[in-house]
Amino acid sequence: MQKFLNKIESLGKKVYKQLSGLKEEDFQTALGIEFRRNKIDFMREAGLEVFYDNHPISLHELDFLVPPCMDLKEPIIIETKVSSGIAEDHRQQLRNYLRSAAKNDNAIIKKVKTGLVLNFKKNEIFTESIRQRKETQDIEIEVWSYEKNKFTKHYSNKKAEQKS
Repeated sequence: MQKFLNKIESLGKKVYKQLSGLKEEDFQTALGIEFRRNKIDFMREAGLEVFYDNHPISLHELDFLVPPCMDLKEPIIIETKVSSGIAEDHRQQLRNYLRSAAKNDNAIIKKVKTGLVLNFKKNEIFTESIRQRKETQDIEIEVWSYEKNKFTKHYSNKKAEQKS
């Protein structure tokens, strides 16, 4: 999966460099363009039923559903965000999707055990009409999986969390 993650990080940085400060939908559209250019198959806004106690309660749209490619052996959900950092509510949204995926009827979604949050960081602070730029990464990535009723964080590109 490392080759896939490296490619996603590279494409994310390329998109961010041209679009920083725009809406989440703009980043998603540009990322889709880069996926096509790089021959990464994907479905955008694929429908996922969210379940409560084995009952479907709502239909959500995944930002991206990517089938196996490169060194990715199973399909993966990619959720994009535009925020100052990956927040707990972003992780919880992904966890809800992963928990419900196996209960869906769609053959590809049913196989999803892994998801990725890709955050295009907002890194400018405005104080009294003066723009101050913080030293931050341009994108953040976290990879989570759900197996045997347990969530596991597999990867984060945050410098403070990476092991030497």
